[in-house]
Amino acid sequence: MEITSDGGLVATTQGGLAPFALYRPRTLSEARAAMSSAPRPVALYAGGTDFFASVREGLQPASLIWLAGIAELSAAEADADWLTLGSGLSHEEAVRHPALVAVPGLAQAWGRIATVRIRRHATLGGNLMARRPRYELSILLSALCARARLATSTGMLELPVEALWDLDEPALLISVAIPLAGAPRLDYARDLRPLCTQALCLRAPAASRLPERRLAVATEHLRPWITEPAPGAAPEEVFAALPSDFADPAAGRGWLARAGAAQYERQRARLEAEP
Repeated sequence: MEITSDGGLVATTQGGLAPFALYRPRTLSEARAAMSSAPRPVALYAGGTDFFASVREGLQPASLIWLAGIAELSAAEADADWLTLGSGLSHEEAVRHPALVAVPGLAQAWGRIATVRIRRHATLGGNLMARRPRYELSILLSALCARARLATSTGMLELPVEALWDLDEPALLISVAIPLAGAPRLDYARDLRPLCTQALCLRAPAASRLPERRLAVATEHLRPWITEPAPGAAPEEVFAALPSDFADPAAGRGWLARAGAAQYERQRARLEAEP
């Protein structure tokens, strides 16, 4: 944003960008070297859909690291233990990838995100690292206990996806990995978006150290609240634990608790009815 002569605010545009240094790494090691040496501030660019939104909000990068040439970032694979998804996968590439069958419900949920134009270009990494509450992959992946693997200028880092919200250093998201222990199944309730959106993951009981149930709830203004309901807990009991400050500007805590409980009951019934 820019302040006008009369004290108002106007959005900047990409046409107002000052010259910046451009880096085109072909490998992760080259990307890490660029992150270490590039003039600050550094912008990481893959699909570019969030970059221009950030420019309109005031971003003025001194350097831009173009990531689309790094093949490793577009990989996806599933083995017996993990579904691993590269951060450079676009929404459309991801939902069409056969590896996603390892987590029933994930491709269907992911396929409901964004417009057709955005889906062709926006990437998994851009969606997560933008850390905007209205972006939805954090909800899905947090419910699935996904882990994020990142490269920083000083080394490698691994965090739960929900911890990315609090990351305070420049980092390149390389991939996310979803644990497959307990055969996770996902249900995504988005009908009340933007007021309330939630993802529920169920796993086979006692199949792993992972929670049998994990629920991630968010709104367009609030980052996900994550809880692990006891199998026999009533929906109202689950949402009684909703934090007192979890109150969207358009819907108070009480409404969110009631709506969330109703959605949770339906989500649980759908997942438990599946073979």
